[in-house]
Amino acid sequence: MKTHFRVVVIGGGVVGVSTLYHLAKKGCTDVALLERTELTAGSTWHAAGLLPLFNMSYTVGQLHKYSVDLYKRLPQETGQDVSFHVTGNLRLATCKDRMDEYYKYCGTANTIGVPFEVIGPSQVKQLWPLLELGGGADTPAIIGALHHPDDGHIAPADLTMALRKGARSSGAEIYEHTEALAVERTPAGEWKVHTNHGDIIAEHLVCATGNYARQTGRLFGLNVPAIPVEHQYIVYEESPELKAYRSAGGRELAVLRESDKSYYLREERMGWILGPYEQGAPARFADGVPDWFGRSLFPGDLDRLLPHVEAAARRVPALENCGIKDIVNGPISYT
Repeated sequence: MKTHFRVVVIGGGVVGVSTLYHLAKKGCTDVALLERTELTAGSTWHAAGLLPLFNMSYTVGQLHKYSVDLYKRLPQETGQDVSFHVTGNLRLATCKDRMDEYYKYCGTANTIGVPFEVIGPSQVKQLWPLLELGGGADTPAIIGALHHPDDGHIAPADLTMALRKGARSSGAEIYEHTEALAVERTPAGEWKVHTNHGDIIAEHLVCATGNYARQTGRLFGLNVPAIPVEHQYIVYEESPELKAYRSAGGRELAVLRESDKSYYLREERMGWILGPYEQGAPARFADGVPDWFGRSLFPGDLDRLLPHVEAAARRVPALENCGIKDIVNGPISYT
């Protein structure tokens, strides 16, 4: 292991490896990444892999657009598939306020060059034939939607491996099972990182430690305002209705989001992944992630998800005919 780099990145999730990749591609090849266990071991390995282009911020919106464009060219550049399914993304609206939000977003999208279209109920049904337009007391009518044709979903672990390959081909180095234990400033103004494999000197440090951000921050005397929060999604078994639709020549359905009911739904191997966004989801590891956690998950809690599951089943009745294969409940860092 080399002992001096211009830049050292701490953290081997998709964000850390992407940082390494982009530094190397920009010509900063004297760069290394330290990962305490294995790449993707934090939140990356269990993430659902959505790529929402929708964002009201011009700055973040441009980052999202750049990311989608990057994922399309990475396989050719690196020879590593990233499992990018360009299915599109369909955001439903069931009230005028939601449609007004989408119309307001149009200005952002037009400025940064994100393709989109605002569509009506009949077009929604054409794009998503297994969906109910609603209109009853418990399922409000869809009055329109925002459609991003270039959106979709990706395999985060595959993406990380492609970024790793691209970074290494540009000269970057990656050290797994190498934990940053302490840091100190040298008289020359550089950083000395004490690891379990010896010391490394770096001119610059980038911390991309996700769930471990609070612990990493303490190494620098900082109180990082981020904490892991439980996020659950449900993996369903095969759907007879979906299989029939696809067997008849139907294309993979767009990622579906019903914002007013706080869930997303997408295909997964002829079944479904349903991801609710819970209010008051439990925060975990306020004092730091324990050493034993690693690639562990929390037990699934279906009772907490029932309001979202019921709302999704009313909108997409095919869900009622599917068994639940798994509930994935993992930590994701939030500010």
